Amino acid sequence: MLKKIYHIDTPDGAATEMYEIDAREAIAKFPKEWSDTPWPAKKKAPEETKASTPAGEPTAPFEAREKGKGWWAIFDSTGAEVGKSIREPDGIAFNSMSDDDKDEYVKLHTKED
Repeated sequence: MLKKIYHIDTPDGAATEMYEIDAREAIAKFPKEWSDTPWPAKKKAPEETKASTPAGEPTAPFEAREKGKGWWAIFDSTGAEVGKSIREPDGIAFNSMSDDDKDEYVKLHTKED
């Protein structure tokens, strides 16, 4: 028996038909991707919030977090990655810095060459 389910990345919201057992498994294993009901339309971000911060300018506070496989990155308050990837010891050292030192580090390492 076929069942209609919906994938989040389908641009026109069209349903996908799968065998019922496969559809239940897809929804159970990947609930953020598949649904029994159509996904709501994606909301557009207001233009005002985009213009409030100059493009490419990181905002404090900064935090180094692990990206995986031994690589870390520095992220700003919006969750955007700042600068190049760093290794774990550098990430731990960055997190132990004061906020002023973190600001200086970010300014120094994000300069355009």
